[in-house]
Amino acid sequence: MPEPPHPSSSEPVRDALRRGLPPGSPRALAVLFTEPAARAPLGALYAFEAELRRIVAGESHEAAHARLQWWRSELDRLSGGRPTHPIAVALQPLRNRAGVDLTLLGELLAAADLDLARFTYQNWQELEAYCFRSSGALQMLISAVVADGQSLTEQERRFARQLGAGIRQAEILRELRLDLARGRLYAPLDELATAGLDPAALARTPADAVAARFLADWRGRVRRGLESLPLLLDTPGRKRAQRHGLIMVSLHLRLIEQLDRSDALAPRRFDFEPLGRLWTAWRTAMHHA
Repeated sequence: MPEPPHPSSSEPVRDALRRGLPPGSPRALAVLFTEPAARAPLGALYAFEAELRRIVAGESHEAAHARLQWWRSELDRLSGGRPTHPIAVALQPLRNRAGVDLTLLGELLAAADLDLARFTYQNWQELEAYCFRSSGALQMLISAVVADGQSLTEQERRFARQLGAGIRQAEILRELRLDLARGRLYAPLDELATAGLDPAALARTPADAVAARFLADWRGRVRRGLESLPLLLDTPGRKRAQRHGLIMVSLHLRLIEQLDRSDALAPRRFDFEPLGRLWTAWRTAMHHA
C-alpha cells in the first residue's frame, strides 16, 4: 500500500495547513517557536480547528450540518487509517504518537454543533465546558504532541485545559459584537441577569456603564486565569516543553490588555499590531528556551 502524502508534498495539504496558521496570527507564531519536528502536526491540528470554524461560519445551516456529519465519518476513517481529506491525511502520523488521543477531535465537532445551534450558556461552568470542547481539547492534543512521547502530568493537563478556556474566552470577548450580529450569545445568562443586563445591551455602541463594567469584569476573570497558568508548570523543563502554550498565554494576555484600552464592542474584529505579536512571542520563547 502506498504511503499517505506527507504534508510538505501535497499542495491541498499545504493549503489546508495555511488556513489553520495565517501568517502572523497567534497560532502561527506559537507554532513557529516550537521544536521543528512538532510544527507539522501542530499545523494539522490547527487546520482542523480552522476548517470547523469555516464550516460554522458558512451561509447554509443545512450544508454546515451535513459537512460536520461528514467530518464525523472522516474521523472514523482516520481512526482506521483510511483518511481522505487533506487535513485528516496530515493528522494521520499522530495516530501512533504516544500520549496523543485523537478521539479528542470529536470534542471540537461537538463545539461546532453548539455554535451552529446558537446554544446559550447559563453560567460560567457551562461556558467553560463549551470552551473545553471548542479549544481545551485541542490544547490537550497540542500539549501531548510537544511533550514528544513523555506522559503529561496532571498539572500539564490542567494547564492545557485552562489555556483552551482562556484562549476561547479572549476570542469571544474580541468578537462579542460580531457574534451577537450572527445570533450567537456566549455571555452566561445567569451572570447577565445578576448584572441587570439584557443581552441586547451588549450589542450597543458605545456600551453603557453597566455593560462596560460587566465586560471589564469578564476580561479580568480571563486575565487572572491566564496569569495563573505558568505556575502549573513547576520546572524549567516542563516550561520549555510547553513553550507553545506559554506563548499563547502571553499573546492572549496582550490581547486582553489591548481590549481593556479599546472599545471592546468595536464593530470589527480587533487584534493588536503584528510587530507587537511577534515581539511578545519571541520574548516568551527566549525566556523558556
